[in-house]
Amino acid sequence: MLMSGSWHIYRPGERWQRPHSQMRIVLETSDYVAVAFTVPVAKMLRARELEREFRIPVSTTDVLSPDFDAAEAAHRIAACAAEEIGNVLLRQSVIAGIGNVYKSEICFLTAINPYGKVETLDPDRVKLLVATAQRLMNANVLEDSGNAIVTYAGRKRRTTHADDPGENLWVYGRAGQPCRRCATPIEKHAQGPDARVTFWCPQCQPILCSVDADGLCGR
Repeated sequence: MLMSGSWHIYRPGERWQRPHSQMRIVLETSDYVAVAFTVPVAKMLRARELEREFRIPVSTTDVLSPDFDAAEAAHRIAACAAEEIGNVLLRQSVIAGIGNVYKSEICFLTAINPYGKVETLDPDRVKLLVATAQRLMNANVLEDSGNAIVTYAGRKRRTTHADDPGENLWVYGRAGQPCRRCATPIEKHAQGPDARVTFWCPQCQPILCSVDADGLCGR
């Protein structure tokens, strides 16, 4: 179970894409070498322990799983009414597989402010979040990989349709740069208990208000 960092999968003898000084864990078989880079905390579990580990998401919550239940995911998101949308998208028990990059990109593509509360979204907008997450995540895996392990090759995340590597993302990592749609400077700020950096366009993603019982707008 990995708290942060990244895993790369290589063939035996294949050159690593990151320096050995960043290596923290190496797992080897006769066919593959799994390397964890820049991992501050990790926990190894036996098969039986893994079955009992509630923090490991089940397949129906994983956006890349054939068993993924989009309707149930939308229901779980909606149940987090008082929480910020960006934080909920990173919660593996709600919808698994969305990392910090895709969190910002999904919110941009759906014109949803990541700091808004879930309760400000109507059911159709929640469904749109889930559908966009599925589309982006599936578009960023190798089409011919199936269930096989694919050797890491430095594949870069892409959410735009641009071929230029410098234009592969809409907002993530682009603080201060002009929005690709409206030219407003992209903003960033730490979000959530883990202070994960969130990027968004204040013009394309205005924050919405939730209306209380007295008809007053509050955030």
